Amino acid sequence: MTFVALLHAVNLGARRKVPMTDLRALLTGLGLREVRTYIQSGNAVFSADPQPDLRGRLEAALEAQFGFPVPVTLRTAHEWQEAATGCPAHLRSEPVVVAFLRDPPDPERVAALRARDVTPERWEIVGQTLYQTVPDGVRTMKLSAAVIERVLGVGVTVRNERTVEAIAAMLDT
Repeated sequence: MTFVALLHAVNLGARRKVPMTDLRALLTGLGLREVRTYIQSGNAVFSADPQPDLRGRLEAALEAQFGFPVPVTLRTAHEWQEAATGCPAHLRSEPVVVAFLRDPPDPERVAALRARDVTPERWEIVGQTLYQTVPDGVRTMKLSAAVIERVLGVGVTVRNERTVEAIAAMLDT
């Protein structure tokens, strides 16, 4: 089975460095197969037999190797392809970022997020994926990953459309 692992908040500055060569070696050392990474923001594609708590196993190994906790969001190849093609049509007229939620959001918390005014941004949750328009660019986003995490109460990591599409293409090869 093929998986995509998204590491949260790594390689964003001088701290929390996770070199991709080290990440590939770590994942391979855990017995994962066909390990590939995409750019320096903590995206890995690999094959593995289905196993209980793969996410927890990855997080423990990452913390042991790099000395700080690294939350991980996992998707199967099928789930990734669904996310890559699942952006609602009414959001596609503008640039979009994709927020991958670690766990399903509670409907009451989703309602609380809907109550926030983030105009001119628009967003929609499909399963465990939040699609968000960024008409003024990502640097000025009102609905940041930190806000999404705080309001929804679930871990989140955000990728731009180009990254989502590139990883989808990696899954096709």
